Amino acid sequence: MKVLLSSIAKNDIRLLMRVFNAEKEHKGAYFLEDLKESIKQIIENPEDLEAEHLQMAMQNFPVYIHYLFENEKSLFITAIFKEIN
Repeated sequence: MKVLLSSIAKNDIRLLMRVFNAEKEHKGAYFLEDLKESIKQIIENPEDLEAEHLQMAMQNFPVYIHYLFENEKSLFITAIFKEIN
């Protein structure tokens, strides 16, 4: 399945990598690897392909991935939000 990122999602990823790197060295790289694994989970276990908009909480980071399926062949990541404590 093809994974597409909105320009907002790309900026969110860059910003979150900087935020996590500021917390601890190399944490941004760990975030990126965990994000890839989370996206892989979305692809392997799709919830409702017909749903208008879906979200998934990442396991190891306080982050939510917002996405939708454009068709059976494309996953579109619309935004990535960090949970605020």
